[in-house]
Amino acid sequence: MRILVLNYEYPPLGGGAGVATAALAQGLVDRGVKVDVVTSSARDRAERRTTDRGDELIEQGGLRLYRVRSCRIGVHQAGLLGAASYLVSALPVVRRLLRLHRYDAVHIFFSLPTGALLPFINLGGVPVIVSLRGSDVPGYDPCNIPVQCFHRILAPLTRWIWRRADRVIAVCESLGRLTGETAPGLVYSVVPNGVDLKLFHPAEQSDRPEQAPVRCLAVARLVERKGLGELIRGFALLERGRYQLEIVGKGPDERILLDLAARLGVADEVHFAGSLDRAGVARRYREADLFTLPSSAEAFGNVFAEALASGLPIVGSNVGGIPELVEHGVNGLLVTPGSPQTLAQAIRYLAEDPELREEMRIRNRAKAEAKLQWAQVTRRYLAIYKGVTRQLPVPALLTRQTVGA
Repeated sequence: MRILVLNYEYPPLGGGAGVATAALAQGLVDRGVKVDVVTSSARDRAERRTTDRGDELIEQGGLRLYRVRSCRIGVHQAGLLGAASYLVSALPVVRRLLRLHRYDAVHIFFSLPTGALLPFINLGGVPVIVSLRGSDVPGYDPCNIPVQCFHRILAPLTRWIWRRADRVIAVCESLGRLTGETAPGLVYSVVPNGVDLKLFHPAEQSDRPEQAPVRCLAVARLVERKGLGELIRGFALLERGRYQLEIVGKGPDERILLDLAARLGVADEVHFAGSLDRAGVARRYREADLFTLPSSAEAFGNVFAEALASGLPIVGSNVGGIPELVEHGVNGLLVTPGSPQTLAQAIRYLAEDPELREEMRIRNRAKAEAKLQWAQVTRRYLAIYKGVTRQLPVPALLTRQTVGA
């Protein structure tokens, strides 16, 4: 089997969808599938060689990673120009690969922008799978007014992409339901992400004194929909000296959040760690006592899966795909976004009950091992690929002699 994967984000670029793409690609390769990925250039030329056509190619066993030029705003933010430039650069590469290889399926991550390649490529009967990730579904992030305006303008294209696909996959049930507002009656399947259970795991029992501050952790892009401003406001309502908050991530709202922490008098208790590599993030989970993130919009939420795998009790919001991972009162507490007081109460409740936190630690790791292994996710995608595979004609470039060779 050979699969062509298209995603404008791939580590180190992007967030959860890029991590998921890389994990799925490696999982497929481990099962003998040949995988070609066309993504954006990370501008790091170490251990790369450039093809004679200008795109960058990395070969890792059965995985061939094509990185094309794009003008991104940053590592975690593409911007309109970054998305558009990826489409322009990727189009000739995708066309060439489709001419050279006989793919069993084309797997597109993000209906927009990546799916906008569909009208311009000749698939020759190759089936298409479109994976919805969150920001590509209209109405997902009402905080981002420019994106919602683009969604309204491009709604006809979005509907066409979804209906052109042989299978539409949502990363969580709530995201799938949201598609009904744009394309009523759209048939979709739900396949959640997995999590790296070797990298993200609980800490060994520590000898921290009982009176040590309770360490709260948030891992997120610093944007409005992540609810970090609300988290800092809630944190400011807690007893001074009893709690610490570390925020891992970068984003356009960093200055706003720093100023908010200073204005509320908690600048000494709130630490902004910036961007960390995956190993550094995993270490922060193991060092924390609670994971806290009151997002106003969230699809699967990779960070919640990482917190589960790390055995962290969770204080999150009851929106999007979070309740599909976190059961209120069982492995965390869920609050309605917009109430710092309720958020502070939830943090305090868990902080004051170490026995409950230990019970949640055990439950969360067990749930991650039972439900979130990448091997399970890979098997589900393999079944989808096999389910849509069609009998394709032999490409004209392959003569009868070469087929039998």
